[in-house]
Amino acid sequence: MNRRLQQFLELEQLKPAQFADIMGIQRSNVSHILSGRNKPGFDFIQKFLLKFPSVNPDWLLLGRGKPLREQNTPAPAPRQQDSSPDLFSPSIELDLDSGPSYAPVPEAESTRDMIEDGDEPMSAPVRPQPKDVRRITLFYSDGTFQEFYPPK
Repeated sequence: MNRRLQQFLELEQLKPAQFADIMGIQRSNVSHILSGRNKPGFDFIQKFLLKFPSVNPDWLLLGRGKPLREQNTPAPAPRQQDSSPDLFSPSIELDLDSGPSYAPVPEAESTRDMIEDGDEPMSAPVRPQPKDVRRITLFYSDGTFQEFYPPK
């Protein structure tokens, strides 16, 4: 992939330092990837494709196709706040307090009756504590994905 990154920099007429500044990463990271010392991680590839949406992901990752997307194949549009629903907005009603449902515990006259019949007494089900959503990731059939984070 270091060879494809070098090709991209030549195509866009960017110097490695300029590319690092655009990406918001350390210049040494770009230098290490270009030299083959390090392989790019997921965060680097994700930033790359988000900062340069015209780059063909198949070319970048697999070396297939052309470096830039075809003109008739638009890059995925950046997510706009107003156009798509916010999964974390209060308008979506989720019943998080209800917890999981359990089958009812059979009632006996007393615990003593249950023990005499040879059954163990059943304890009441323990309700798990509600969990906070940290991230929702949607994967699409075309290989793209979107991540949604709750507001802080």
